[in-house]
Amino acid sequence: MGLPEKLPSLPRPAILRPRRLPSFILTATAFCMVLFYTLLSLAPCMIPSGTCYRGYASSWSFDASSVQHADWMASIPDETPITSLSIPGTHDTMTYNMTDNIKLQCQNANLTTQLESGLRYFDIRARLEDNKLRIYHANGFTGFEYDEVLLAMFDFLDAHPSEAIVMRLKEEGKPIGKANTRSFEETFNYYLDSSPETAEGAQSHLYLYDRIRPIPTLGELRSRIFLLQNFQTENAKPYGLAWEGDQMVLEDYWIIPDIYHLSDKWTAIRDALMDAATAPLDNKKLHLAHVSASVGVLPIEAAAGPMNRTVVGMNDMTGQWLRDFEKVEGVSRTGIVILDFPGRRLVEAILAWNKRLMV
Repeated sequence: MGLPEKLPSLPRPAILRPRRLPSFILTATAFCMVLFYTLLSLAPCMIPSGTCYRGYASSWSFDASSVQHADWMASIPDETPITSLSIPGTHDTMTYNMTDNIKLQCQNANLTTQLESGLRYFDIRARLEDNKLRIYHANGFTGFEYDEVLLAMFDFLDAHPSEAIVMRLKEEGKPIGKANTRSFEETFNYYLDSSPETAEGAQSHLYLYDRIRPIPTLGELRSRIFLLQNFQTENAKPYGLAWEGDQMVLEDYWIIPDIYHLSDKWTAIRDALMDAATAPLDNKKLHLAHVSASVGVLPIEAAAGPMNRTVVGMNDMTGQWLRDFEKVEGVSRTGIVILDFPGRRLVEAILAWNKRLMV
């Protein structure tokens, strides 16, 4: 039987064409994606990514108030020299109310909160004004006076007698005002000896160091304030360990021209931390490292990095280094680490280095 001259035609299968989204939906979707990533770069705090303050995000910054380490020194033996400790502290401690001046604000937690969170070094900068010591940062008045600082510290030490405080007292510029009848030193002594508000507490809590004896132990400093003296006195009379003196190893590279030079600042921080961690524990020198920086960068930018996160902040770099080297063989301490806008993780990363000292 022969084949038919023509095969019967079969029905053609239906062609399934993809449905196209209307062009306005595609445009709107693209716009939303661009907006999302723009907002993320400009305002990272809109996205859950660590702790945030004033639009800056950092998981190592801003939330020191969320932790309580009010008695961390209690488990460290009395005979431990203060130079062997790892101590978190704050730079320009009293600037937390200067929220209208982002160039001068360096903290976002008050002094009592800083103390309770475990910070034990404080940078107090006073200027003689009308026979009072008022707390300044450069030419900016913080709104606080020296007696307020002392009373807050006295109250804390009364409640937590196992603790010791290290306080830098700096003369922040020449005297101002028209009612000064005494010098900076004489006014310091007024608060120490005569003031009805502070004299009694100062006699109990302020440890005056004559620089002839060894740097004191923690036992000698419990419930006391160890003064780092950064002001001139008549006949060079000592009240505390001399700032930038022979008993101090200080890193204070703080003038940074722009955020891209923060890498230079990080090198200085890292070298100072490594020096403290590997230097002999001979109680001859107090090691201090400033993580803070300013001038070409805002203090908050140096601490947390810029809003667009193109540069990692110094708090983040320092915190990660501390965690990485905490258990490395042959390291001992961080020394005093001085911070702007510290966070819980950073405070705890410093305190963790003290575990080798605890009983």
